[in-house]
Amino acid sequence: MKTATTRWFKGGIPRWGLAAALVIGAAASIGWMNQGRCQLGGGWIGNNGAGNIWNALQIPLDPAGRTAALRIHLPIYNTDYAGLLAALGADTFSDAVGEVKMVGRDTADYRTVFYLHAQGNPPTLRAIAVNAGTVKFTGPDNLEVAYTIDVYPVNVPGLPNADADADGFPDPGSVPIISIPGLDTAKRVPAL
Repeated sequence: MKTATTRWFKGGIPRWGLAAALVIGAAASIGWMNQGRCQLGGGWIGNNGAGNIWNALQIPLDPAGRTAALRIHLPIYNTDYAGLLAALGADTFSDAVGEVKMVGRDTADYRTVFYLHAQGNPPTLRAIAVNAGTVKFTGPDNLEVAYTIDVYPVNVPGLPNADADADGFPDPGSVPIISIPGLDTAKRVPAL
């Protein structure tokens, strides 16, 4: 007894049509799985639209660009940041160092640490700042960075010392004296 399916598969065109459909479906599936994953790496210039301009270097830690070492330098800052330095008896920021890790197709989480210090011989550490946030690729060469900077006092008269063991990190249980939220944008520095 022949069923409709048996009769359908006996013809050459439907058989090849099914095979072609399977190949096209598999190719589309593979293409979908590999589409547009953003990769970390390169040099970036960013700003918050309120006077802060920074540059960052992302150095990939794996071939796929899913994790990277991160170094951020803040050469230009606004009066709010200058006021924070003055309030803590500091006069400069160190570079921020840390890591960034892709957590989605176009989203990464990062964390860095930097210092507010007073120049001198030797320099005096005044605060430890922990900058943590999320990076969202808005294009292959554009980022949005949402973050919070928590500032912990160190060697500031009248404030608790958040680094009693002098290891460069806030001690467990330390409370920041200020948390600064922000939203910045950045562009990749183009290759020559």
